Amino acid sequence: MLNKVFNVQNPFWQFMSVIFDLFLLNIMWLISCIPLITIGPATTAAFYTLIQRERKEDTSLWKDYVHSFKTNLRQGMLIGILVTLLGAFLALDIYMCRISGHGIYTFFMFFFGIIFIFWAITSLYIFPILAKFERKTKDIFIWAFTLSIKNITSTFTMMLVIVAGLWMCHILPGLIFIMFGLIFQYCATVCTGIFKPYLPKPWYLEDPDYQAEHNIKPDQTYSDFDEASFYGYDPKEVEKLLHEDSEK
Repeated sequence: MLNKVFNVQNPFWQFMSVIFDLFLLNIMWLISCIPLITIGPATTAAFYTLIQRERKEDTSLWKDYVHSFKTNLRQGMLIGILVTLLGAFLALDIYMCRISGHGIYTFFMFFFGIIFIFWAITSLYIFPILAKFERKTKDIFIWAFTLSIKNITSTFTMMLVIVAGLWMCHILPGLIFIMFGLIFQYCATVCTGIFKPYLPKPWYLEDPDYQAEHNIKPDQTYSDFDEASFYGYDPKEVEKLLHEDSEK
């Protein structure tokens, strides 16, 4: 009886292990964000770590996080500053229009509000894309906007999770030490599914022994294996993207 309770394979302890890892990731992210200008690379590193884990390509929490933080430091800082400035500009415009009165100000308040929504949903994909793909900053913004519209249901689900998480932190400030980790985990899981057709095979799927054990044919493509067509993607387009995109 006791052996079962204290067995590390026990679902309860596996769940607690995941929660503890998310707690550590949360702390690392908070510390990395202290200079403020490093919020971009810190967020990128958090997504990289969790997406690696979702794809079962992770090495260790600390190594994956540090690797991504260093790799994406410059571009992450630039993108983070651009995203923050744009969001602050739009929020300020909405506030100024709201306190300025009615008439034309009401129109501009709704106008900037719509742009703010597009800014918010695009921002959801910017750092996950940076975490897993080598692309120019302009292309990252364009692709993030495209994915946010193409996967609109997932986009708004992630938005609801983020808003709910921030609201809970407002009610119970102590949740700040775990809530961001939970939010990152949910968004990373969603983004991993969205990115599937664009990523090359995980390294272990190239292993002949693994292929034999799981009955995977040597000539089977990643799009075939993960049923990319189920998600509405053209298999030929997927194969083209697999040759164009290189995973970090």
